[in-house]
Amino acid sequence: MRWELLAVFAVYFLILLYFTKRGYKKTESLDDFTIGSWSMGLFVNIGFFTATWISAASVLGVPSLLYTYGFAAVTGWFSGWFFANALLPFIAYKLRKPQFPVRTIPEYLRLRFEPHVTKSKLQVYASVIMILGYLFYVVIQIKGIGLIVSSVTGLSYEVSLFVFLIFLLVTVLGGVWSIALTDLFNTMVIVAGLILAAVMILPQVGGWGSMFAQALEIATAPTEGAAPTEPGTLLSPLGTFTLSAMIGIFLSNSLGASVSPHWPTRLLSAKNVKTAVLTPLISNLIIFVVFTCLLILGIGGRVLVPTMVDGQAADNIVPLLVLNYMNPIIGGVVLAAIFAAALSTANGMILHSAIAVTYDIVRNVGKKEIKDQKLIRMTQVVLGVLGLIATILALNPPAFIAMAAAYVFGLFGAAFIGPLYLGLYWKRVNKQAAYVGSILGVISYVVFSYLITAGMMPGVVPGIVISMALSIVSMVICSYVFPPAPKEAWEPYFEENISEETRKAVNKAMKNMSHTA
Repeated sequence: MRWELLAVFAVYFLILLYFTKRGYKKTESLDDFTIGSWSMGLFVNIGFFTATWISAASVLGVPSLLYTYGFAAVTGWFSGWFFANALLPFIAYKLRKPQFPVRTIPEYLRLRFEPHVTKSKLQVYASVIMILGYLFYVVIQIKGIGLIVSSVTGLSYEVSLFVFLIFLLVTVLGGVWSIALTDLFNTMVIVAGLILAAVMILPQVGGWGSMFAQALEIATAPTEGAAPTEPGTLLSPLGTFTLSAMIGIFLSNSLGASVSPHWPTRLLSAKNVKTAVLTPLISNLIIFVVFTCLLILGIGGRVLVPTMVDGQAADNIVPLLVLNYMNPIIGGVVLAAIFAAALSTANGMILHSAIAVTYDIVRNVGKKEIKDQKLIRMTQVVLGVLGLIATILALNPPAFIAMAAAYVFGLFGAAFIGPLYLGLYWKRVNKQAAYVGSILGVISYVVFSYLITAGMMPGVVPGIVISMALSIVSMVICSYVFPPAPKEAWEPYFEENISEETRKAVNKAMKNMSHTA
């Protein structure tokens, strides 16, 4: 146990609790709790958004992929995520535009495709997809923290998971404002920690040119029992992946990530359309700095440690670098950055999942009206239950955390690519199209991904490409076979001023709750 590392962690936790307390004080209403009352300024919204992007799948998983596969991680993951960020302003511009912004993505699907129904099955369906995907993704974050906490404290991996659960619940029970303010702080910690880590590692590998030259010559196996790396593979844009597999990974991480509900929801919290559009664009600059540092940790780590020691997995490369190649104080800051990355992603996803249960499902289909404060308390209870479930599942986590993330984004892409992009930019698309396109997308993604992985069909065309194509084509067909969507469904997203009929429909669908313009 290194006491210097623990001292840095202690300072981090104290400051984290300060921001958490400030967030609790700003939460008074259901709007505050679920969406921050659509009032976040650009500075806070950038921190809120960026911290969610830079998760454990990034800080631990990306160096692991770079360590194992080399520049293939840049082709499939780096470029995919940056392209997703470039697409998000197109979603933000439309989604944040209405006079009555929604609180959640499932609620958007209800208002856009089923504005006149009393109980929306589409809202329930989208919520279930979200909960399943987020539960799996939170497990990825918890695994990353288990590795870090156990490395620093000497505690077992299992005990470390429950330590993280405590901090997760503390930051999330105050709702969106609590998460947003802690994420603003976490973004600063992540950027500072990773820059320090890169500055420590780069000189030890002789600088950029020497690092790449040495990486070209590596021919060892990345982990014990794995196949040796072919010399030159680490700097190949495909690595050991086939072209079709890389296309599938890129599309999952780009188109799939751009419609993953937590990122558009972050943009809904912005105080206006301009703030929502600028947030992902400015965040890309911060993320570029972070991922440059991750490139150094991954490739530089492989140069310093050609094969992982003691049978450890590649996901352990960053903790190994911290403990063996960094000053303890700087190492503590780096570990705090990794903790911040996992926490800032996990707390938001757990909150979105809990809101999906209480707001999008229970409130949607329930017969009795639920008062706002009661709904908040229900959500807090569900938060605890979901956090505990995710922690238990993390006891036996996936091996490659960044690879697992790509599957989650692929699922979201298959489910939401058509309803979001077509729904926001094509007036005619109707509820039949939304149901058929989303359901067909999910089923085809699961089926074709399994068949390709199992070798039962050729992987020339990736499963995500097939599923997205089927989803969009089926939506176009249904939009012409069935009557076009009513004016009340599309008007808020296409017109500056909505009619009185649309206003009444929106108020009824949202159960006459007051909304901020």
